[in-house]
Amino acid sequence: MITEVRVAPVALPMGRPFVHAGKARATTASVVVAVRAAGHEGFGEGAPREYVTGESLAGAVEALRAFGPERLNRMVDVTDLDAALRALAELDLPTVVGGARPMPAAAAALELALFDLVCRIHGVPGSEALRRVPGVADMLTARPEPVAVSYVLDMAGDPAATVERLEAEALRSVRHIKLKATQDIGDCVRRAEYVRGKFAPGATLSVDVNGDWDRATALRAAHALRPLGIAWFEEPVAPRDWSAMRAVREEGGIPVMLDESCWGLDDLDTAARLGAADLVNARVSKCGGVFATLRLIRHARGLGLDAQLGVHVGEVGPLWAAARLLSCSVGRLATVEAGKQDEWFPTPLTEPPYRVDRQHYLAHPLEGAGLGPVPGPALRDACHWTVADGRAHTRHDSDSTATTYGNSTGDLS
Repeated sequence: MITEVRVAPVALPMGRPFVHAGKARATTASVVVAVRAAGHEGFGEGAPREYVTGESLAGAVEALRAFGPERLNRMVDVTDLDAALRALAELDLPTVVGGARPMPAAAAALELALFDLVCRIHGVPGSEALRRVPGVADMLTARPEPVAVSYVLDMAGDPAATVERLEAEALRSVRHIKLKATQDIGDCVRRAEYVRGKFAPGATLSVDVNGDWDRATALRAAHALRPLGIAWFEEPVAPRDWSAMRAVREEGGIPVMLDESCWGLDDLDTAARLGAADLVNARVSKCGGVFATLRLIRHARGLGLDAQLGVHVGEVGPLWAAARLLSCSVGRLATVEAGKQDEWFPTPLTEPPYRVDRQHYLAHPLEGAGLGPVPGPALRDACHWTVADGRAHTRHDSDSTATTYGNSTGDLS
């Protein structure tokens, strides 16, 4: 049985800021959950972002403190591997945690901690655990495999100086480049032309706008960038401006990937019905955990949409490990992101440390039970733990109600 649950906010300085569309992040903002049972400890993480899901870091911490051992033991029997995995796959944790205002990032932290714990108790790697869940195995490759990861070029500094640091083998190996956009369309064109001239001709190129363009700007950008063979625009206009997204696709001739516009299945249904999307960016924290992410990918494919496995900037450990688990196990993903923890955190935060083959731009499967890595000394020192006592606490969420979480649990089968 679960005997202890702890929750901690984590704010760590990053080695360099990550800049996009009027926003810059130089400090992490994660909530970490640790759950203990039978001499084992599982770790989970969520990345609350008010501009994505309306969650604040303080709100996520307070909500999770209501999930003490007694409550979690009623939800999940950690002594029974298959029953525990089925329970986690079937739970609508964002609603369980947040109620009328679901909290997917907080839910992701709790789900990952429970998934990691259950796997560690039973000595099972995360990839094997996923195969035991009904309706999941057919989404997975025969075994976890190295996966090609995207090169993300943000707006911090001169792109030429950044790209010039890459080795020749990396320039040949990168299969997809994601270029962060600005309001200056001419600058976007120059950056895209530069990238086109540096990387292998077969590499695809997308432009991530983070919802920063209006309809007119997006159409102007589409006409200017289309000759460069842009694979898609990611979130080209304000979230859920479905008519503008459809115009980008039909009038601008550029496919559209949803990100901030899509938390769950209802969003996908709406976008598909209105002809507003071609792909979706599935991020573990935004979706509400591993199983919610798998549901989103399956649902997207059923609607004829492709999926990217994305990350949040500054993930400190369990989140990037969960994304690595999915990216190396789920077949037929449009692209995969792996983050840049090796650039952002000079001191490794996990044991074993984050690692990507930057010469060939490959991410390899992680080893060990559960999610694999555990917090290292630097991350443990940054965690200011409080014990989850099972009582309801005051919520400190953003007052933003611009988005409605549309995510019925759906069916993994």
